Amino acid sequence: MGNTPAEQSKSWKQSIKAPLSFSLVMAIIAGVVATIAGTGGTDNPWRLDIGLVAFGVTFVACLLVISVMTMAGKENPEDLGTGSGVNKSSITPDSKPKNQH
Repeated sequence: MGNTPAEQSKSWKQSIKAPLSFSLVMAIIAGVVATIAGTGGTDNPWRLDIGLVAFGVTFVACLLVISVMTMAGKENPEDLGTGSGVNKSSITPDSKPKNQH
């Protein structure tokens, strides 16, 4: 894996490793917290079933939210801040744009 030029040129943002890693860390935290909170004290046995359910739900939910946000995000065009409209240039908002037609 990773031998083709298309796979080698992917950045960390475009890779699947970052969303999976983040989702895994969040799911582990949620699973541990749910296991401890579901136990209800030191005299009771560990509630691993609650922890595993919380792990799975958190992993899927985080991965879903990250993938939707990744698909929704896009880069702004280069000409967005050049002053082609009313106060689009934030560097000099009071000056007139150079390319008026």
